[in-house]
Amino acid sequence: MKKILAIVIVAMFAATSAFAETPTQMAVGYDGGLSMRYMAGAVGVQGILGLNFVSPASDAFDSAIDLSIGVNVFKCMWECDKGNLNGFAGIKIAMDGDTTKDSDAETDISVMAGLEPEIFLLDNLSVTTKFGLQIMIQGDQRGAGGKTVDDSGSMNIGTFGQGVSIVNGAAFNWYF
Repeated sequence: MKKILAIVIVAMFAATSAFAETPTQMAVGYDGGLSMRYMAGAVGVQGILGLNFVSPASDAFDSAIDLSIGVNVFKCMWECDKGNLNGFAGIKIAMDGDTTKDSDAETDISVMAGLEPEIFLLDNLSVTTKFGLQIMIQGDQRGAGGKTVDDSGSMNIGTFGQGVSIVNGAAFNWYF
């Protein structure tokens, strides 16, 4: 899966750079999934589509495709030639496609807000990471065989982007 994702991202970079002479406010990239970003002056929007393919560890488990969809709204708070500091707010919906994983939630909804530093490595290429506050509403918990073991769901409030997570949460944007 990682090889396929890498090929898709490289193909997007090659296709968009072939048609662009100078960078614009539109970007494609990877941010926990395939990302499309558009900045209109100091305000922007980002859509993220993530797929996770799970292959079975044994015959007792099904294979699955998990889907996550996210939308973020940005406001540039500080700007210079080699970087920006963006404030953002967003929502993410994660849907679990497997009915047999132990202790997995059916559908999670997250609302996030925080800061996103953006550093330009090249004129067209930037690296970002996000950190801030997240409220996650988790769906029913399921056990083996897809049977609901807890139908109350739960809500978690916490931070993200701390410690090693900043390195793991790096995102790349190719402006075209």
